[in-house]
Amino acid sequence: MQARTMNVREGKAAMVMLDYDAIKAESAQREAEKRQAEQLAKVLEIVPSRFRGKSLADFREDYPAQSHIKKILNRYVSTFVDRLVEGNSLVFHGRPGTGKTMLSLIAYEAVAKAGFTVGYESSLQFLRQLKDKEFESNASFTNILESYLRKSLLIIDEVTEGVGKSNFPADWERKLLFTLINARYEKQLCTIVITNRTKDEMVARLGETLVGRLAEKGISLAFNWNSYRK
Repeated sequence: MQARTMNVREGKAAMVMLDYDAIKAESAQREAEKRQAEQLAKVLEIVPSRFRGKSLADFREDYPAQSHIKKILNRYVSTFVDRLVEGNSLVFHGRPGTGKTMLSLIAYEAVAKAGFTVGYESSLQFLRQLKDKEFESNASFTNILESYLRKSLLIIDEVTEGVGKSNFPADWERKLLFTLINARYEKQLCTIVITNRTKDEMVARLGETLVGRLAEKGISLAFNWNSYRK
């Protein structure tokens, strides 16, 4: 009788322990989900409010070229795991006000929500930070460069604009931009670059070698319809 009582007590204790472990595991999972949600919210803060929460359904299709680009971007995002295997890049070029930035940020949000690391730079001003770190020390430059190499997808807007004459990128800007894009190319990371210039102007401003890195396993998309800006 005593042995049976002890077995019952031990059984109840084991059940309590199992319940405790289950509660502990559930609590840990909730905390992990909370941290992930907070991290995602921080990543999405960079998206301007007028673009935040947009999807491909919000992109207008007034011209056949828009439908074509929309399909390409949808496939790019929905098969992003495969894009990473190949290191596929996209180049958006064409007139201002045609939706290039909007589409890139739709991709940014979708890829981020899928759990990948993303980055967005609205202009080449970030190259100044790279230059400052390069001047500071080799270690500092390596650290900041590696921070850009930890992004599965990096979007660079206004890629052809710089501090030189007629807004041409200066030699140091071209050099640093090539260093970054080449490093991402070698690691087979995905990059989207945006320019308001034509393809030929892009080559003239950035150089054939840099543009070639983007074109080798990438797609160039022309946004040649009229601007939606009034």
